[in-house]
Formats: sequence, C-alpha cells, structure tokens
Amino acid sequence: MILDKDAFGIWSFTARRAFKAEFIRPENEKAKTEIYNTLKEKEIACYVHIPFCTGTCIFCPYARFPIGRLEREKILEKYFNALLKEIEIYSQILQDLEIKIIDLHAGGGTPSLLPGKFWKILTEKLSEAFNSDVKVAIEANPEDLKDETRAYDLIDNGVEEISLGVQSFNSKLLKILGRRHAGEDSLRAVENIRNAGCKYINVDLMYMIPGETLNEWISDLQIASTLDVDEITCYPTLVTSYSAGYKLIKSGKIPPQPNKRIFRRMIFATEETLPSKGFRGVEIYGFSRKDSWKYVTVNYEMEGPLLAFGAGATGFTGGYEYHNTCFVEEYIRAIQSGKLPIAGARKVSLIERTVRYTVCRLFICKNLDKREFKKKFNEDFDEIIRRSGFKKALYLLKLAGVIRENSNKMTLTQKGLFTAHQISWAFVLNVPCRIVEEYLKEPWPERVIIP
Repeated sequence: MILDKDAFGIWSFTARRAFKAEFIRPENEKAKTEIYNTLKEKEIACYVHIPFCTGTCIFCPYARFPIGRLEREKILEKYFNALLKEIEIYSQILQDLEIKIIDLHAGGGTPSLLPGKFWKILTEKLSEAFNSDVKVAIEANPEDLKDETRAYDLIDNGVEEISLGVQSFNSKLLKILGRRHAGEDSLRAVENIRNAGCKYINVDLMYMIPGETLNEWISDLQIASTLDVDEITCYPTLVTSYSAGYKLIKSGKIPPQPNKRIFRRMIFATEETLPSKGFRGVEIYGFSRKDSWKYVTVNYEMEGPLLAFGAGATGFTGGYEYHNTCFVEEYIRAIQSGKLPIAGARKVSLIERTVRYTVCRLFICKNLDKREFKKKFNEDFDEIIRRSGFKKALYLLKLAGVIRENSNKMTLTQKGLFTAHQISWAFVLNVPCRIVEEYLKEPWPERVIIP
C-alpha cells in the first residue's frame, strides 16, 4: 500500500468533507485586525519555521529550502534578521493585549543548523517583546549533534528541549528515507545533548518505511527504549503526492510500503513494546517516561492559540488561521517592507474550533474531559457538539466500541486505537499537507481551497 491521502478509505473521505476550507490572501491591515481581535487567551505558544536543509529527505512534506555550505551563513543571517523583525511587527499588533509567549517550538527544515547564539537572541527578543520567560524547544538532526561542541552550544544558549529526528537505527532504512546520518550518530547525539544538560529529549521514529519488516520496527523500538530520553514519538511514513518518495514508490525504484495488516501490527507492537520498557502512552503516537511532560507542537497546531513566524509557518489564534508564504526570498522581502508575510488566511468559527479540539483530545490524546472543554470554551460539550453535526459520528464510534463515555469523560478504547490512527493520519494528509502543497506552488496565490 501507499500511505497517501486516499489510503484510509472512509476516513480519507470524511477528512475531506469535514474540513473544507478556503484561504484568501488578506490585506495587511485586515490581517493585523483579525489577529488582534481573535487572540483571546493570554498565555500562548509560538512556532518558528526554519526551512533550510543540507539535503532533501524524500518523504518530507514541509516547506524546505536546500542550501549548500558556502551560502549557509549568508542566507541564515538574512533570514534570522527577518524573523526578529517579524516578532517586532507582532509585538506592535498585540501590545495592548498583555500577551505572554511561554513556549517557542522550532521546526523545519532543520532548526539545528542555527548556531546557539541565534536561539539566545531570538529568545531574548521574544521575552522582551512579550514580557515573558520563554522555553525553547527545537527539532534537530542527529548529524548536527554528533559533535559534542554543537550540542553544548545549543544548550548553553538556552535550548531546553530537543526533538531528535532519529527515524531509524537501521542503515538500510535510513538510506531509503534519504537521511544523511547513521544509527551511531543518533546514539552519540542523544548522549551529547544529555551530557550538555538538555532538560527534555524526545526522539522521533518512523515506521511503515518502504521495505521495512515488522521485526525491523520492533528492533528500532527496543533500541530507542534503552536510550536516556524522556519521550519516544512514532510516526508512520506518510506519502504526499508532491514528495520525491511518492514518485520513487510508484516507479518501483524503491520497495513498496508494508501492507495494511502489517501497519496495524506495527501500531500494536508499539503499544506492547514501549510500555513494557517504562514509557507510558500519552498520545496515540507519543510515549513518555515523565507524566508531566510531552513534546506538544501538534496540540498547539490543532487547538491554538499559536503564533507562527518564518517562511512556511502556519499560525492559529483560535479564530483566525494563517499561512506564511513558503518562498524564503518573498518572505524576507515582505518583512523588510514592514508587512506581514501571510500568503493566505481564513476565519475559524467556534464550532470548527471545538471539533478540532475534540478530534485532537479524543483521537490523539486518547481522552476528552468535558469539564475542561467547558472551562476552555464556556460552552457545554454535548450542546455545542450537537450543533456541529459531529455528535452522530461520535455516537456511531461509541456503538462500534471505538470510544467509551461517562458523564464527564470520553475515552479512546484499545479496540479503537487503529481507527484513531486512521482518522488522525487521514486528516494530516488531507488538510495540513494539502495546505503546504498548494502554497509551495506560488508565493502569493489569491485563493486556495482545501482539501
């Protein structure tokens, strides 16, 4: 099979029907007004996109910009200055709201390409602009941190959490993914960042890699579980039609992905292996050694509020969703002219936001507390979900044994785990990946319809 946007049958169809959206290129002042008017919460997170890479991972669905060593220093400096100015623009927009940014999450691309001093300056800028103490979490590639000097540089300059893109310890599978590190590099990187004093470490693993066997996946899980890390996240290899990997699979130049039966077995092997090694399942893909911590970027993206900085970044205030242009030079040009680099935006209704929250809490985080729901939205869960039209779907899933419900909680069952994976990955492929696909085509489209 190919885990593309059509791979999940009824759930792919449902994702396309339930999350139709139209993004319009906004006028600069209108975008500022919408962001100001829809940002209701005082403590928020921000996401910074670093789109630069030294190579291309063949299944990467994100906005990325390959750079060579010779051009790296010049373009990073230019881009970084634009990020600082974008933060200034947002601080001016929101200056009356007493907003505090509490978390900075950086993804890519390759955030670990930035020297530690850049993260220190960025943190200081955010802290000054929003009068708050900012925790810094970044994604990193193992090859960047196999040198302990680089690891110490990041930690000494304020990086507290690192999510390491290990993906696999198997050299054959790493080669298929187009990764540039070896399994030994990952082991060394974990040791280096822990020795440097990193507060929290997450490692990303990928399964359903073309040509992968169930035993190879279990081997990766067992190796990862022996490491001194706080969380292990496990993602299937999703295949977007605009990735190089899609064309390679279709042409037979790399092996096919495992079949649906093996997909299911890999999911349940994960559920059996990691808890037996002391990792508790905190999400359908995340397993933590620490009850009080998890790497939380997906929650922010789904639920908001999240301010987004950088080329290709997507923000969500709670009532307004926006996507920055994916084109680096256009991003820098917009910032230098004093404008927001937003290529497309749309209003998000309260009904849609509550459905997004429900899907995230129930099918990703495994449970939804109705009391927390009411506290967040000032609305009764059953009443607003009835108005959304989502109540019937939840009723059918309850009848099928996918979820269970009492007066205050809804919980994903073990029986419903595979269904939850299908729902979640169908959404990712048909909504956020489709947004990126469209905005990679041109820098400033007037209108984009998703999916």
